[in-house]
Amino acid sequence: MDILTGRLFVMRQELIAQLNAWHEEDEFEQIVSRIKEVPTPLIDDELAVHLGRALNNLGRYKEALKWFNKTADKGKKDPLWHFRVGYAHYYLDQYDEAIKAFEKAHKLDPEDQDIIEFLEWSRNEAGVQDGSDDPEDSGDAEDSAEEADDNSDSKDAEDTKR
Repeated sequence: MDILTGRLFVMRQELIAQLNAWHEEDEFEQIVSRIKEVPTPLIDDELAVHLGRALNNLGRYKEALKWFNKTADKGKKDPLWHFRVGYAHYYLDQYDEAIKAFEKAHKLDPEDQDIIEFLEWSRNEAGVQDGSDDPEDSGDAEDSAEEADDNSDSKDAEDTKR
């Protein structure tokens, strides 16, 4: 590793550490501002996830879904990715899409209580009756990340900083 490459690596590690610190301090606007300083083509999957998570926590769900969609290939086997997509859809009142995402997350991590709770809430809002402890996968949440419509971001987000 040459000096320049080494310095870039250290700068990136410092940036990720700062983003994590801002997340813990609920400084989501700081995260968005800092990442948006990076030219869009250079925003990799890790930065896109940080940005999407911050946007979700700011109630900017449609924008968050765009960034999660950028990481859909890596997110397919990540229950947290599916949770974040479902969370955005839930607060956009897109309950069918939320259910798909939360069911996929639940399949990948059946013990996560936040996933179970949001899945139940989504089903209740959609009028779906399913008390199954092992929901079937009814579609891929990565597809649902592309389907955000013009619903407003009107719901108050729960205190779930994931």
